[in-house]
Parts: sequence; structure tokens; C-alpha cells
Amino acid sequence: MTVRILVADDDPASAELLMYFLESNGFSVATAPDGNQALEMGATGEFGLVILDVHMPMYDGVEVLEMLRKRHILHPIKVIALTGDLTESVRKALEGGRIDAFLTKPVDLDLLRQEVERLTAA
Repeated sequence: MTVRILVADDDPASAELLMYFLESNGFSVATAPDGNQALEMGATGEFGLVILDVHMPMYDGVEVLEMLRKRHILHPIKVIALTGDLTESVRKALEGGRIDAFLTKPVDLDLLRQEVERLTAA
């Protein structure tokens, strides 16, 4: 069974690149353009992995991560943060939310593929 991936990014070009790349690697992908939609879609239980931009409208990535962790207590959802924000405060907030992986923009697609494969292997 193919793992469904949710890409949450308010930059349409970034979301499209990630969707195309992941689909070309055999994954089923949906996108969310803001934190509110990412939370709604991520809470459905149909995604095995969320790739989450940190700075988005409505709810930022840290807030979405925290809410997803609360909603998926029994079966935690895997989350990769993908951001250009390298500040210590963002990194600590993501680590406090138990992020599974942290990648920086511009994304290294080989590294992203490795992390996606690692997190979806279970």
C-alpha cells in the first residue's frame, strides 16, 4: 500500500515541486495551502506523513505540528519540517513538538527522498 503524503506549503511553486517529485517516486500526494487546511486534512488519519512548511497563514507549522500530535496520540503521524527559517527558536519549537525530521529550503531532493523513505518504511 502506498503511503499518502500531505505537503503543507503556502508557496504554490514549492508545493508543486514537492508534489511532482514525490509522485515521481511512487507516493500519493495531496497539498494544503495554509495551516488551517493542513490541520483539517492531517487530522483525517488518511496521511502517513506530513511535510510541513513552518511559516504559513492561519496556523504556522509549529502550531499545526502541536495540534496533530494531540490528535494522533495512539498512532502518531510522521512529520518533516521544511523551512528556510534557521533560527534557534524555530528549531527548539519543532523539537519540542517532537518533529521527526528537519530539512532546510532550498530542499536537497535526495535528502528529502531518503527521509521520506526512512519515515514511511515502518
